[in-house]
Amino acid sequence: MLAKERFRHAAIAIILAILVGVTTILRPLDIAAWALQSKMFTHQASGDIVLVELGGEGSAIRRTDNLQLAESLDYLDKVGVERIFIDMPLRLQGEPKADFSLRTSLEQLGERVILAEAVQSIPRQGQDIVRSDPYFAEGARRVSSDYQTDFMGYVWVLAGQNSGPETQLSSLAFALAAKSGKDASICPDYTINIASVPKFDLDQVEGLAGKLDERFTGKTVLLSVSDSSQRKIKAARVGETTSSMIHIIGAETLMRGSGQNPHWLVLLSTFGFALLLGSMLFANKETRFRFYAVWSIFLIACFMLTAWLGVRTTFSEPSAIAIFYGLFRGVANYKRRYLYRDARSKLPNFAALQRDLDDDRNSDFCAIVVAKVARLDAVFATLSLTEQARYLRQIGARLSLGDTGETIYYDGGKYFGFFLRNMSTDDLHEHLSGLRAVVSQSITIAERPIDVSMTIGAENCIGKSVSSRLSSAIAAADQAREAYQPVFVISDLEVDSDTWDHSLQARLESALSEDRISIKLQPQISFATGLIVGAEALARWVDEERGEISPERFIGQCERVGRLDDLTKRILLKSLRAANSLGIDGHKPTISVNASAIQFLDDRMAVMIGESLSQTSMDPSKLTIEVTETARIENFAIARDVFEVIKQSGVRFSMDDFGVASANLDAMLELPFDEIKIDRKFVSRMTTSKRARAIVANIIRLAKDAGVLVVAEGIEDRESFDLLRAMGCDIGQGFLIARPLSLSELKETLDLQMDMPTFSHKLG
Repeated sequence: MLAKERFRHAAIAIILAILVGVTTILRPLDIAAWALQSKMFTHQASGDIVLVELGGEGSAIRRTDNLQLAESLDYLDKVGVERIFIDMPLRLQGEPKADFSLRTSLEQLGERVILAEAVQSIPRQGQDIVRSDPYFAEGARRVSSDYQTDFMGYVWVLAGQNSGPETQLSSLAFALAAKSGKDASICPDYTINIASVPKFDLDQVEGLAGKLDERFTGKTVLLSVSDSSQRKIKAARVGETTSSMIHIIGAETLMRGSGQNPHWLVLLSTFGFALLLGSMLFANKETRFRFYAVWSIFLIACFMLTAWLGVRTTFSEPSAIAIFYGLFRGVANYKRRYLYRDARSKLPNFAALQRDLDDDRNSDFCAIVVAKVARLDAVFATLSLTEQARYLRQIGARLSLGDTGETIYYDGGKYFGFFLRNMSTDDLHEHLSGLRAVVSQSITIAERPIDVSMTIGAENCIGKSVSSRLSSAIAAADQAREAYQPVFVISDLEVDSDTWDHSLQARLESALSEDRISIKLQPQISFATGLIVGAEALARWVDEERGEISPERFIGQCERVGRLDDLTKRILLKSLRAANSLGIDGHKPTISVNASAIQFLDDRMAVMIGESLSQTSMDPSKLTIEVTETARIENFAIARDVFEVIKQSGVRFSMDDFGVASANLDAMLELPFDEIKIDRKFVSRMTTSKRARAIVANIIRLAKDAGVLVVAEGIEDRESFDLLRAMGCDIGQGFLIARPLSLSELKETLDLQMDMPTFSHKLG
């Protein structure tokens, strides 16, 4: 699970880094990196290109002494320069002798002299070419000294060719290096020391007239105006320089064989793929962190190597991968520490238990154990927060039996969890029984002994998902009973039993997902009027393979696998919609829906009922919730609060199966029931057992005295019906009155009732 999470984070980081590369939003970071690279190493210029500057003030379009320039060209020709580039416009001075001398010198040099021209942008006029007068330029070779700056004014790339308004010219940098600029570009290598480029003033050259100076022999000379006469350009390492010097650095870069500019996807894909691979391969934390260190070192090494080689590539994209991946992992680890640990006890929670089992390849051979602490809220009411934490940690320490390698998990409520390896069902049951005996000893907190009441459930099956097994273990802990079955173990040996049928579970999951569990409505009549006054909604499931499954079986299975709320909500919504449908036809019976007592341990039932009523707009006073197994309510105070919240909307409550172990006087006293239902166990034996008749009679009398309605279910013969009516029972339900009906059948029965004085005519 964690490996997949790391892979997903790496993949997302790469996608975001690609967006960074496409949008260039981190280009300032690249510029800063390139500037740093230019200062990391120093390379000397070759010395094959010599810069000769003309002094004086003025603009880039400067009138100079053509006669002086002609004499300097003649001298450079004499000392054997290889080529001369003139990076300034030559203008007629109006002095025929000087102009003629310069033209003659240019003609003598022939193809060894090259004139540079640049495209200049003029406000509101577009582009103009800054070039020499035709008198000098006619027949001469020409190159372009153009350049493009970025948004910060730096030149990072020189094109091999530049397009002007009229023609396409080779770049000055490529011409200086005697390289073809077609379909090419170069990134100036600013590690080349500008100060190492040979540089002279024109006056110095003129002073050498008549002397042979080998400093120019075989060199390429670039004539340009002085620094003060040219527009300044930002360059890494030196701050500002001239366009001529930028082109010289570009030429030196070409001659050095550097200046390449690999596509940003090359570096991104290399480091991105490595991160994807490492995130999946290295499961061990220590090994994985070593990989991260190596990955980072290689990125730094690549940064330094490209600086040394003069290769310019962008590092914002691989850096973005590292940043995004680090953020994702940091947030995930923070959430994991926060979400996977209970704040009060500082113990890992059940989400951590599920995570650890998901990561454990041998989890199928582990038994998942859940210990349920009874009456924990009552204990907490007497303890401070610090004492509560100490109490919980002591329980956790006992559950681990002093084994520091055993992790105990706490869900924040009343459940503790852990897992045990390689135990048979019998050994597991014996071990847990002994463990419970140890843990159930009183714990001393603040010099006060506090009892620990606990039941334990365990799931020891193979082939199920971790979440399903954990739900089963929790349900097993709920199923266990402190008095007679404190340890409840579920194993594969019980697969085909009614207690724990995993085949049934798979089909049940499918039936719930596909909404194939329906309802039947069993009418309830008033003994006083003989009219149908209500109906109990009964869940029905017809399986494709096994036919009709008894409600006792699949409802119990829903509870075991944690799907009871889902089933209850579906039945509740179907019942309310059925009631609405009956209401459209003018019938207003009360609808009773069953709910387990364990669903009232928090406010989930209040929320469920409120949402269902809102969705159907049914009159709440026509809804009765029949609460089953009230003996399972461990905290009446909490349940009473939930009852009261629901009753405020007008919903009524009925205690189901009254008189048997699961529905007793304690619950009737503590909870605000509106009616009680006499269990069919007593009703069915009224005609043959004097004791059964006495019990029923006393239950009816008790209900009358307590001011609640009494409903008798399981009426299957006329004699029982007459006895109940004579005893003063309020409402009756059973096969004698009607079997469970479909909605359409109940509608027909209610329509028939309208045409009869009383429904009791059916009874003769």
